[in-house]
Amino acid sequence: MGRGFGCGGSLTWIVNMTDREKYVAANREAWNEAAPRHAAHNQARLREQFLQGGCNFLADEVISMLDRIGVTGKSVVQIACNNGKDLLSLKNMGAGRCLGVDQAETFLEQARELAEAGGFCKDVDFMAADVYSLPETLTGQFDIAVSTIGVLGWMPDLQGFFSAISRLIVPGGHWVMEETHPVLMMYEPDENGGSSRIEHSYFQTEPFVETTGLDYFGHEHYAASPNYSFTHKMSDIVNAGVRAGLELQWMDEVGRNISNFCGDLELVTARPPLGLYMLWRKR
Repeated sequence: MGRGFGCGGSLTWIVNMTDREKYVAANREAWNEAAPRHAAHNQARLREQFLQGGCNFLADEVISMLDRIGVTGKSVVQIACNNGKDLLSLKNMGAGRCLGVDQAETFLEQARELAEAGGFCKDVDFMAADVYSLPETLTGQFDIAVSTIGVLGWMPDLQGFFSAISRLIVPGGHWVMEETHPVLMMYEPDENGGSSRIEHSYFQTEPFVETTGLDYFGHEHYAASPNYSFTHKMSDIVNAGVRAGLELQWMDEVGRNISNFCGDLELVTARPPLGLYMLWRKR
């Protein structure tokens, strides 16, 4: 998410904007603007690593969940796949058919370049699509869905997102989720390098808007199209899963900086939870 990736910059509240499509379209434009900046930081390095073969960029917790359910030969879909490095890591773990979905076509161009470098010309594809408007042909086509750090915060309709993921998975299939912990959304980094501090209510419902860019690697501020992020309570997340026909099989909370947002908090004595891992199974 925008805030979850530590962009910083000024925030203002957006009021009386309830059109889901407006938020989604604005975020698509902002991410397409950010993609070349991200590529400048890491695309050459990633391409070289995939050329060498065998790389895996998934967190240990994600790998542990995948080992628990088994990934070899299984069909996998990743929602909000970005540059595809995590999906291609799954392919290196032995996954079968793999599909990466993202609404930012510029990131998918990077993903296709990495897939070519890794020799993944077969059984790996990428699709530009809004998660709320996925083709019906994808319904029930995947054994495993995966989402890695910073997806939920972009979702103006949490229940709609969970339902969309559930539709993709076969009965008995799984969703492996890695996320910014919702408690972290209460914090703001100090622009002068001081300690991050609590500024927002855990129960805040209005979205944030940022216009300083989405460069969470170099932390460059630039005049960007507005992007909108949303905070969701833990109870919202769990209840959305239940209503979408999913059962929670495993959960872990970590105090490690996994999102480049308020990273100093992993070193403080009164450390809040920073990352969230969940394993869901479709009933």
